[in-house]
Amino acid sequence: MTRPTPSFSVNVDMTNPGQFFACCGLLELAHRLWPGVEGWFDVSKSVFAISSKDVPATLEHLKDELSKCDISGLSEEERQERETLEAERRELKRQNQKLHDDKEERRKALGVLAREGVIWLGKPFDVALNWWQTDDNDTTVPKTWAGRQELHKIVRAAQDVLSRLDDPSNMFDYGCVMRMPSEYRKKDSDGEKPVEPFYFDARRFAHALDAGFSLDVQEAETNAHPAVELLSLIGLQRFRPAAPDKWVFEYSAWLAPLSAPVAAAVACCAVSTGIRYRFRLLFRDDQKRYKAFDFATPIGDQT
Repeated sequence: MTRPTPSFSVNVDMTNPGQFFACCGLLELAHRLWPGVEGWFDVSKSVFAISSKDVPATLEHLKDELSKCDISGLSEEERQERETLEAERRELKRQNQKLHDDKEERRKALGVLAREGVIWLGKPFDVALNWWQTDDNDTTVPKTWAGRQELHKIVRAAQDVLSRLDDPSNMFDYGCVMRMPSEYRKKDSDGEKPVEPFYFDARRFAHALDAGFSLDVQEAETNAHPAVELLSLIGLQRFRPAAPDKWVFEYSAWLAPLSAPVAAAVACCAVSTGIRYRFRLLFRDDQKRYKAFDFATPIGDQT
């Protein structure tokens, strides 16, 4: 198989679904920066490569653009409005009173937007992320979080880390505790508060019974892999896994250079080519609210 010379590449474990979809996210962003780029998985080197034939393309440039682009969920005005309503609600509760019905309805609506609303990546990418906005009972969507988690906060916490990456080719292996982004801090000490990831990276999973407590509830300081978490969220917008069974998903890693639109058809197993993998969603608590990606195993003929 003849492949072009890569413009850049990243090290990848294709059995880690989070890393696979993070590669898809890289191709999506590269596609928007440099139209016409192609990407592929090189099994012999355990890398995902991207080639741009017409213009210079570097992973450093892509990482820098992602680390500084505007990422918005609630607007600043909406966020301040929500904080005001929450403070008023707490004060009234101490007095055994309730918010007026109109204010309570608005408070709930802003909460839904913060948790489940569209995430917008600004220029130069101009991407709207909303793939998780389906029926709560839709098990064909690989959603790992529950209602308590605020998507924009997690995305921004992951974005803050990107500027610290010295070697982008190893970005999937960079682990750290994600911290509260500046716009969510009410006092200086809030900057040390940990932020839970999406649990797309299969290395992250820990059940409460194994750990002895719930990581989500206790705000435990354990390492996440921010680049994997953020890029997976982006990749899943176009690159959807197949869902052959409840809580079971499949994806295919393509070996020939493909553009983002074509590669998406292979990734979702609509085209019988590449290396196919199957993984499950693991439950992080006994109520099946919080989930995590498990490691995948190759299935079927490997071509």
